[in-house]
Amino acid sequence: MKLRIPVTENIARLRLHNGTPSPATTDGQRAIWLLSLRDQQKKRAADSAALHALVAAVSDTLDALPAMVGQRLDGVAETAVELGLAVAREILGDALDSGAVDVTATVARCLRDCTHGSGATELSVHLHPDDLEIAQQKIAEFDELADRLTATRFVADARAARGVVRIETEAGRLKYDPRDVLQRISESVRRQVRA
Repeated sequence: MKLRIPVTENIARLRLHNGTPSPATTDGQRAIWLLSLRDQQKKRAADSAALHALVAAVSDTLDALPAMVGQRLDGVAETAVELGLAVAREILGDALDSGAVDVTATVARCLRDCTHGSGATELSVHLHPDDLEIAQQKIAEFDELADRLTATRFVADARAARGVVRIETEAGRLKYDPRDVLQRISESVRRQVRA
């Protein structure tokens, strides 16, 4: 790079210096000033290049920022969903353990579903002993199931978890477990979050 400085004086008065000019003379001060112009120009060019590089880097970072924020939010969303599902599992487990879940509606729905395929064959409804008494008392209130209840046998099953309803007929088995339902819902929610 060549530094071109317009000269308004007679060139014959300019002297070239091999070393550092003496600052004691006016000509020496002027020569020092002229030499410093070149250094200032180099410094300004370097500063300008550094500033352009910084602006380009900031611009690239700002362009990438929405994608980075989106990835972080996706990670936060997955964590929040997993936390919510864990809380739902705890609430469901606590509700089942404390007997706050009434299986009567599930038993009634299962009896309705089994009616079509089993004909007059006997149904066995297997429930946890704590759920059995409540279900037997409340299921009698369903008038539309009165004829079905005559062919239904309720069985206390100590191996069954609270809230689980298992119905057995000659045609097969029907099982309802709230934990399985929550698991299917959880998988569906996870798929939606990942999509």
